[in-house]
Amino acid sequence: MESTSPAASAPTTQQPLAGSRALAWSTIGLYGFPTIAVNFAYMLIMVMYMNFATDVLLIAPATIGAIFFASKMWDAFSDPVVGFLSDKTRSRLGRRRSWMLGSALPVAGFGIMMWSPPEDLSSTELALWVGVAIFGFYTAYTAFYVPQLALGAELSYEVRERNRVYGSRQIGTAVGLLLAFTLGAPLLEDHETARGTAAELGWIIGLACLLSISIAALLLPREPIGAEGRGGRNLLTAMRDVWRNPHARILLFVFFIESFGVGGTSVMAPYVVKYVIKLEGILGIVLLAFVVPTAVSIPVWVWLAGHFERHKLWMAGMTMSAIGYASLIFLDEGRLGVMLFCSVMCGTGSGCGSTLGQAIKADVIDYDEYVTGERKEGSYFAIWAFMSKLASGLMIALVGFALSWVGYAENTEQPASTINVMILLNGGIPFLCFVVGIAAFTRFRLNSSEHRRVREAISQRNQGL
Repeated sequence: MESTSPAASAPTTQQPLAGSRALAWSTIGLYGFPTIAVNFAYMLIMVMYMNFATDVLLIAPATIGAIFFASKMWDAFSDPVVGFLSDKTRSRLGRRRSWMLGSALPVAGFGIMMWSPPEDLSSTELALWVGVAIFGFYTAYTAFYVPQLALGAELSYEVRERNRVYGSRQIGTAVGLLLAFTLGAPLLEDHETARGTAAELGWIIGLACLLSISIAALLLPREPIGAEGRGGRNLLTAMRDVWRNPHARILLFVFFIESFGVGGTSVMAPYVVKYVIKLEGILGIVLLAFVVPTAVSIPVWVWLAGHFERHKLWMAGMTMSAIGYASLIFLDEGRLGVMLFCSVMCGTGSGCGSTLGQAIKADVIDYDEYVTGERKEGSYFAIWAFMSKLASGLMIALVGFALSWVGYAENTEQPASTINVMILLNGGIPFLCFVVGIAAFTRFRLNSSEHRRVREAISQRNQGL
């Protein structure tokens, strides 16, 4: 196994970090609570906004694709900055909860703005309005998302507790997806009424985000006192440390290639249902077939993690997703069963990666503390998020440009070439990316026994031994 010696100058006089916190169920539930509303908002944008923009607002696919790409690039590059700044923040609320609280109003406000553009705007003014709203929302989302992920790694340093913490977060995410797919998306399918409905929905979701984020930020316990002030020296050295961490490098690649593969699947879902399967009113069913297995599988994956190595379980989840996406080669008019099979397989696989994957990230951050003597949860989660958002932004832009290139025209029969491109974007590319990701992840070596050794070494050093 590739290894790096721990820093000889690591601090030895600080208060020991809380190495073993048995968390109350109320804390675990409160941690996942705001992800319901936030992910309702986020996934409704991911799934429905491109279709809403092209078919209701009548913005050209290439234009909205470019807006999403540019905003995703900004979103990705802002992640390391937010992560580093949250690592260095000093506040009576703690370095994570203060960022969460500050994000609440912007998340709500820009979400409302996005879904309710004035009807008398010119095409240029409309594109500008939408661009500002999307940029603003993604920036505010980062200010919530990165510190909240980092706080999850700090609530406890025990593997079992981390599995529970991130399981709660993913269950909240799944509930948010469920609401977005069963309530939000169907309400926006009728293009005749979608504009007015979207404005009302934007207000409801925005207020839910404002309240839930604020409640969690104020009531969650802060990170351990010993962690405050132990961030990286500067942004560049923090990024360098992430890259030098051999376990982090593997995760960076895996998250990039997978995020690129699935980055276009959510925005493509309405197009595939409407123009490939050609069945009315089934989008909610297709999306539900993804999110229900995701939610149901999370407790199972967490239980399995108590009996098997988590990184091997994650590879099993990736394999399930690869099989699901590969099945879309058989997709055609009326073949709802193929789409449902894909949704179930991918949803079950996603439940593993989004839960155990986050807990594994926390272990990799412990390895960084072992080497550097610093606690850089914000920087680590931010750089992983940067890679994922960069990849998904590239894929969303590819979707927009590909649809324009093959001559997509809204609300009409699509030629065979356009149908084939839709299937490639929604199935073929994700399948290939998961295969590459699985191959790369076979090199991951931070198993449970190695992590236990790392935590014991950190504990001894922090006690001055």
